[in-house]
Amino acid sequence: MRRAAVAGAVCALAAVANVAALPTDREEIRRLLYDFEVAGYCGLVTDAVGEGFRGKLTALVKRDPVSRAEMDALRGRAWQDAHAEWQNRGLGGFRAWCRGDARRAADRLAAEPP
Repeated sequence: MRRAAVAGAVCALAAVANVAALPTDREEIRRLLYDFEVAGYCGLVTDAVGEGFRGKLTALVKRDPVSRAEMDALRGRAWQDAHAEWQNRGLGGFRAWCRGDARRAADRLAAEPP
């Protein structure tokens, strides 16, 4: 009987851990904002990138509304993360970042439906 209770508790804990590991809408919004910032730092924002960004952001906020203050905080955090990453690259090191991370971010955004 005790073994069954322990096994049940372990399964319940695993389920909670899996749910906790899934990105929240807020984290998804922050990541989307970060991708847009990174694409902007590297001059990769095209009409398609902008439209994909706006479409995805609209869908996320529609699914789970965000207050103005919370959106401002998410934008600030995304900008700070992108700026810190750009600074960490050093002189000229940002070029590889733009060719890699920023290009992938722009491609993800452009692939989103408007």
